Amino acid sequence: MYIVEGRPWWRALDRLVDADMDGTRRWIGAKNCRDGDLLLTVLSTVPRMVVSLETADGDAEVSTDNIRVREERTVLFRHGISFDAVKAGAEINLQLYRHYEDEEAAVILTALDEQYRLNKPWFTPQRWIEDQGFAV
Repeated sequence: MYIVEGRPWWRALDRLVDADMDGTRRWIGAKNCRDGDLLLTVLSTVPRMVVSLETADGDAEVSTDNIRVREERTVLFRHGISFDAVKAGAEINLQLYRHYEDEEAAVILTALDEQYRLNKPWFTPQRWIEDQGFAV
């Protein structure tokens, strides 16, 4: 699984929802992706937001960050998910533009799923308070 970034965030969102894009994405950090790899897409917002989980459809273009994805296997997170919350839940040094395999990937996906099941927007006043570690 690769952790890739969409930036600027508003263009990345356009790429995700534009039906004319034919599954081509320009994600930073996707150059080494191969057919079938999972892509965890994080937007360049502050704080960062996980917006989708996708599957590569063929190898990335070596000279660019373009990657085709299997749109039928794309999961868009309706509320978005806090990247910091996934990092905290995974309890590993989770970084953008890295490739994670096996056990590490499973830990990340488990932390992602825990946040997904909360079914809460990624950034609300209460989530900010929680992310800052303030006791309420």
